[in-house]
Amino acid sequence: LEIFYEYAVDLIKKEEAYVCDCDPELWRNEYKVLSKPCPCRDLSVHENLARWEKMLDGTYPEKGAAVRIKTGMDDPDPAMRDHVILRISEAEHPRVGNRYRVWPMLEYSWGIDDHELGISHIIRGKDLVKEGKIEQHIWRIYGWAEPELIYYGRLKFKDATLSKSRARRKILSGEYTGWKDPRTWSLQSLEHRGIHPDALRKATLDLGLSLNDITFSMKAVYSENRKIRDSDAPRAFFVESPVWISVSDLPNGMDVAEAPIHPDYPDRGTREIPLPRENEHLDIGIPTRDFKRIANGELFRLKDLANCRMNKETNPSARFESFDVEEILDKEGQIIHWVPKGNSIPVELTMVDGSIVEGVGEPSIADLDVGTFLQFERVGFAKIYEKNDVINLAFAHK
Repeated sequence: LEIFYEYAVDLIKKEEAYVCDCDPELWRNEYKVLSKPCPCRDLSVHENLARWEKMLDGTYPEKGAAVRIKTGMDDPDPAMRDHVILRISEAEHPRVGNRYRVWPMLEYSWGIDDHELGISHIIRGKDLVKEGKIEQHIWRIYGWAEPELIYYGRLKFKDATLSKSRARRKILSGEYTGWKDPRTWSLQSLEHRGIHPDALRKATLDLGLSLNDITFSMKAVYSENRKIRDSDAPRAFFVESPVWISVSDLPNGMDVAEAPIHPDYPDRGTREIPLPRENEHLDIGIPTRDFKRIANGELFRLKDLANCRMNKETNPSARFESFDVEEILDKEGQIIHWVPKGNSIPVELTMVDGSIVEGVGEPSIADLDVGTFLQFERVGFAKIYEKNDVINLAFAHK
C-alpha cells in the first residue's frame, strides 16, 4: 500500500489529484451531474497534503474524504468525471487487520501495478472499459509506455452455472461436497471428471476475442476432450439399475466373452468377461430402457456375445439363437450392452448435476487404476476417482 500512497502524494503535488471532503451524494447531484467542479478541486497543494494526512491519521471518518483524480469534470461520460482513486475504509482486512484505513480503488491500483510489473498486454471484459480509461489517464500523466488494452464481450454459458460465491456458500452449507463437486464448475471439478486442460484451452481459444457477447456451450469442451482422450480410453460395460434376465441354450464350453479393449485399436487386445452359469443358465443385467424397448419374441444382440430372443411371458429371460452379427444387422435388431450377474462390480457414477447413478460394471473395471479415464459403452466417458467395495467414477460427457 505504501507504493500507492507515494503515488497519491505525487499526484497531489503535480496537481493531478485532490482530497475531496464533500458529501458523496451532494457531490454526485450538485457537481458530477452538472459538470461543475466542487470547491475542493481548486485547493492548494499544501491544503490537499494536509487533508491527505488527516485521511491517514483518522481525523476524517469513513466516507469523510476521498482522493479524486482530475480526469475532468467536463468529460462526456459522467462516470469518468474526477473519479475517486483512494477512499477510507475501516473494515478489518483479512490479512492486515486494521493496520491501514485508506485503500486504493481497483482502477488506480491496476494503473500503478501494470506499470510497476511491466505488463505489456491487458485482456479483460468490456464491462471494464471505464477502468481502462482511468489507467490510461494515469499512464499519460507520467508519460509511461502504455500496455495494449484488449477487451472482450461477455461469455455466457448456456449449460453451466459459474458463480464462485454461490458455489462457496453451497460448499460451506454442505450441499456441495467440495470444489470437486461437478456443480461448482471449478477447474478442480473439471479435472476430477477427466476434462483435459488442453480441451478447455482449445475450446476457449477457438472463441477468439470479440466485443460481441458470446453464448458458449460446454459441448465444445467435451468435443475437444473426446478428440484428446478417446484413443487412450479403454472400453467397459456399465448397466444402470439393471433388469436381470436368464439366458438359456448357450453352447457348452463357452466360459468367457471377449470384447475389444478399444474397437479402433485391435492390437491392444481384448478384455475377458467371465460367463458364470447356474443350471446351464447365464444371469445377466441389461439396461431397463433396453428391456422396455425389446418386444416379447424379438431378436436382439448382447454386444460382443451372441444373438438372443427375448421372452417376457413369465420371468424375464432370453434364449440363445446365434453368433452371427450380420444376422442382427440385416434385421436391424437392437444391440445392447450387458453385465454378468455372478461377478458384476458395484458402481456409483456421479453425474454432472451431482446426482448418483447406481449400477453394475463388468469385472474388468476392478483391474483399472484410480485416475483411469474410460468409456462406458453406450453411456459415456468417466474417470475413476475411488475404489473400495464400490467403484466410484465421475461422469465426463457422452
